[in-house]
Amino acid sequence: MEIMKSKKGKLNTGFLNSAILAIVLLVVLFQLYAELIPEAQTAGDSLNTSLSGSNLGPLFVGTGVVFTIIMAALIILVVKSFMPGK
Repeated sequence: MEIMKSKKGKLNTGFLNSAILAIVLLVVLFQLYAELIPEAQTAGDSLNTSLSGSNLGPLFVGTGVVFTIIMAALIILVVKSFMPGK
């Protein structure tokens, strides 16, 4: 763990700054998703009622496959961004 500690055994300030920034960005990102996903689900429900004769209507409801894919993609992107690169 040479990245975290300097030669004197103290924590590196660059590591601490990037860790704090990553935590703040993660919290802001999840707050943004928590605000936007229910709004999109409500819009999907109203779209489903207007497309009631269409076969694509159930895809956009709040519990439909579109929002499941969106939420899974968001989690995968967050996990991928915190994985160490090569």
